[in-house]
Order: sequence, then C-alpha cells, then structure tokens
Amino acid sequence: MSPSADISDSNSDPRDNPSKQSSSKTNGHSTRGQQDERTGASSRALISRLLDDVSLDHTGAPILACCFISGICDSVAFNATGTFASMQTGNTIFLALGASHLPPNQPTLWLRALVSIVSFWAGCFLFAQFHRWTKRPQRKLVLATSFLIQTLFIVLSAALAQSRVLIPSFGKTNLSSHLNEHELSIREAEENDARTLVPLALLAFQFGGQIVSSRVLGINEVPTNVLTSLYCDLLSDPLLMAGWKGGKGNKKRDRRVVAIILLIVGGVAGGWLQRSEAGMSAALWIAAGIKGAVTVGWLFWRGREPKLEPKNGV
Repeated sequence: MSPSADISDSNSDPRDNPSKQSSSKTNGHSTRGQQDERTGASSRALISRLLDDVSLDHTGAPILACCFISGICDSVAFNATGTFASMQTGNTIFLALGASHLPPNQPTLWLRALVSIVSFWAGCFLFAQFHRWTKRPQRKLVLATSFLIQTLFIVLSAALAQSRVLIPSFGKTNLSSHLNEHELSIREAEENDARTLVPLALLAFQFGGQIVSSRVLGINEVPTNVLTSLYCDLLSDPLLMAGWKGGKGNKKRDRRVVAIILLIVGGVAGGWLQRSEAGMSAALWIAAGIKGAVTVGWLFWRGREPKLEPKNGV
C-alpha cells in the first residue's frame, strides 16, 4: 500500500464512516454519564455528611466562644440602653423597679427591660421548637442553621449601629467615663428613644437561641449568659480541686472557669472598643464575626461515629 493511501485513510472524516461515528457518540455519552454519576455521588456524600450528628468531642469550644460574645454584646447593650441583651436577671429587676417608678429619671427603663425579656423568651421558644422539629437537633446542618440565624441578627444590630444616625444610642464612639449634665441629658434622651428597642430586641432574641444551643449539645454547665448559677455550681462542686492536686481532671469545672474568664474578657474588650474611635458597631461586628466562624465550623465538624448494633443479642 502506498504512503499516500495511508495518509488518506488517517485523515478520513468520521462522518464518512458510520461505525466510527456511532462509537464516538457512545463513548461521549458514556463519559458524560460517568461524570454525572461522580457529581451525583459527591453531592450525595456532601449532603450525607451535613446530615450527620456532630461529634460531641470539643463541642465545648464553640459554646465557650459564645460566652465572649455575650460579654461583648452586653457591654454594648448596657451602655446603649441601660439594660442587658443577654443577662435577663438584671432586666427582671429593672422591670420590677418600674412598678415604683424607679430608678429616677428613667421612665422607660422598665419598657426596655421588658422588650429584652420578651425577645429572649421568643428566641428560647422558637429555637427550641426548631431543634425539636428537626428530630435530630445535633445534626451539623441544624446547628449551622441555628447559628446562622443568630449571626444574622447580630449583623442587623451591627448595621443599625454602624449607621449612627438611625439609632444614635448604639452608634456611640469615644465614650468617656465622665459626663457633664448636658451630656447626661443627651444620653438619657437617646436611651429613651423608642428606636433603641430594635437592636436590643434583635440581640436578645438571638441570645435565646444561643442558650438553647448549649442545652442541645448537653453542655448545661455553661449557659453562656448567666454567671450567678455558674458561680454557685463552680464553688459548690465536690470535685473543685480534682486534677489540680493530682488524679483525674474535671471538665465541667474547667469549662465553668473558662466561661467566666471569657465573659469578663468580652465585657472588657467591648468597653475599650466603645472608648475608641471604633465604637459600639465594631464590638458588634466582632461578635458577629465570631458567631459566623462558629456557624461555618459546624459544617466541617467531625461527624459522630455510628453505634454498632449488637449481633445475636450479644
């Protein structure tokens, strides 16, 4: 056979050969089918991982991070409204004092306290119902969704504070430790402004979801926003000194100690941020960033190992 014939055969159009054309189509369909199958398998695997329950190992870390968030947000809420977004015991006393028109020059303090309490109640109830409705409250996707909602509520509060004009009491910067009479009157007027109720309610609502999350994960020793019972539980723990004098450690005690420290550190950090040019909005943005990081963390958290079913009743 001549070289020209070989060249002619090799350059022939597949369309002139029905068997080659059919084989090419078959291979193309097969390749696409394999790619679709691999894509579908990857998607199913991803969804399956997101629907896994989280491993409870080290879940105390994100809950402890929430203690810092409570400290930094409450430092802002108190300086902006004279009430708390997280600690509802103090708000309950403020509400009770309102019946006797106290404290002086605070005619709407009881109202701000009531709004915070009711918003917190709503958060506790709705987030608890959400976790209960999912049937598997410790799933990665469920926890991530819960924390995403909490994050968005802090983001809304931070955005309102960032505007400064819409809600002046939450937009303060360069706070001073000493105020003259004129500055005090301005502060009282800003606190009594009904617009302060909006970010206060948003923060209190998400804190209701936060404490529910600690319950869902079984970390009852760290409620994330209450220190009174935590102080009592810590100092009345019969194993308070365990591990510090040798022997086994005490995880619950350790978490309580870290929770107290982080809440205080959050409050201190929030205070100094408010005394700086960054102001209240920066403190809230930091809180939102931390809670957002926790949200993403749940998606990549190690899944819980499935329990092995006993064989033959053994």
